[in-house]
Amino acid sequence: MAAKIEWTAADYAAKNAMAKIIDDSALAYRVIAERMGGVVSHVRIGYIHNGEKSPVRLSEFLLICEVCNADPVQTLREIITEARRMELEQQTATTKKSAGERFVVDESTSEPDWLSMAAKHGDIEAEQEAYEEMP
Repeated sequence: MAAKIEWTAADYAAKNAMAKIIDDSALAYRVIAERMGGVVSHVRIGYIHNGEKSPVRLSEFLLICEVCNADPVQTLREIITEARRMELEQQTATTKKSAGERFVVDESTSEPDWLSMAAKHGDIEAEQEAYEEMP
C-alpha cells in the first residue's frame, strides 16, 4: 500500500492555482488531456483540479499552463506568494501572539527576522512593502 502524501502549503496553493487556470480556460478535462497529447489522463486532470490524490507534478503544471494559455512563471510566483501567506497564517494561528510579538527585531539591523530571511531567498519586494507599512 502506498504511503499517504502529506501536502504542504505550496501544494495547496498550487492546487488552487491549477483549479483557477482550468476553470478560466472553460475546457473540459477530456479536452485538456487530448491537447496534452494523452500524456496526462482526463481523470488525473480532475484529481489535480479537485485536490485529490497527490499534488500536481511539475510536468503536469507546465502542460496545463501551456494548454490553458496561462503564464507558468507568473503562476509560480503567485503560488509562492500564496504559500508564504498560508504558512504565515498557520504560524500566527499556532502561536496566537499579537502582531508585535510575532516579529523579532534584530537590534543591529532593525529588520524583522522574516525580512532578512526573505532577502536570503532573493525575493523581498512584497515583504519590504509589508515592513514599510508596519507601524
